[in-house]
Amino acid sequence: MLPKPAIYRPFLSGKYSVAPGLHALETDFGNGSADQHIFQLDEQYNHFRDNKDSCRRERIEKYYVRARELATTQIEIARFIAHHLATEYPDYFMFSESENGCKLANRLTETQLQWDKENNRLENLVYQSVLDALADQVPEDLAIWQKTDGGDYISTIHLCSPNHWSPTEKVGKPFSLVHQPVAEMEQLRLRYQLMLDSLLRPNTWVRLAWGLSTDQRLNHHPEPPSGMLEAEWKGRSFNRKNPKLFVRMERQTLTGFPETQAVLFTIRTYFTDTRKLQKNELLALIEAIQSMSEASLRYKSLLASRDQIIDWLTSRTSLL
Repeated sequence: MLPKPAIYRPFLSGKYSVAPGLHALETDFGNGSADQHIFQLDEQYNHFRDNKDSCRRERIEKYYVRARELATTQIEIARFIAHHLATEYPDYFMFSESENGCKLANRLTETQLQWDKENNRLENLVYQSVLDALADQVPEDLAIWQKTDGGDYISTIHLCSPNHWSPTEKVGKPFSLVHQPVAEMEQLRLRYQLMLDSLLRPNTWVRLAWGLSTDQRLNHHPEPPSGMLEAEWKGRSFNRKNPKLFVRMERQTLTGFPETQAVLFTIRTYFTDTRKLQKNELLALIEAIQSMSEASLRYKSLLASRDQIIDWLTSRTSLL
């Protein structure tokens, strides 16, 4: 039986920040062994896979995009993902290697993936690549940052839980341009090469990022599916008469591959209903929202509703 989802409360600091805030994978956030796992499988596993299936039926090229991928990087990262799934969840995954290639069995879905040493698919034609197949086995979204003699760029994005951004707009671009729209990251963009170079070690780091949402839909790609009204699809519309407000939290991991000069990013999304927060948690959330700059509020689409949200959350504290 899969466990309950982990709980993260990065807003308890009372400050909103876009700083890297990297923690070692060994850091204890109070979730037991889940905190030390790169991939977090829990009771919501099927919910995430259903969302990925929905993206695939709509048009997977909208969510899985690639540019100038290096074969050596793809081979190494594919093996890493498969190996870690079998190591972290031996009851559910079995990974084996032979002279013929690699094989990953997923007991949760009764799926078997098989590929050769050059990352050519031998089975399962529903997938576009080995990485596409592996991404379908985990709740997390995946991205690969690649460094070369000519610079750096995002070579691969597999993003079925986009938080109001499109992978098509980011793929093939260097880190500085990928994060150009993010408010308050000016200083980091100036020295990002030093930060990225520090990640090119065989270590895994964890970063927590958060914002607010008025629904719990995983897929907030800026382009709505056919037949869906843009206003309805977009969300982020706080209504005081029928208030729904959630903290949308992303647990991101960053793993370095020095031999291929690449970094694997994983992104796992969590939602917390603000109605279920304790009083001290609500007060910290209010303080964190109040600490947001105008630029951050605009970037998060909260500028117009900030005061209403704070008033409503404050009224919630009086009931606890």
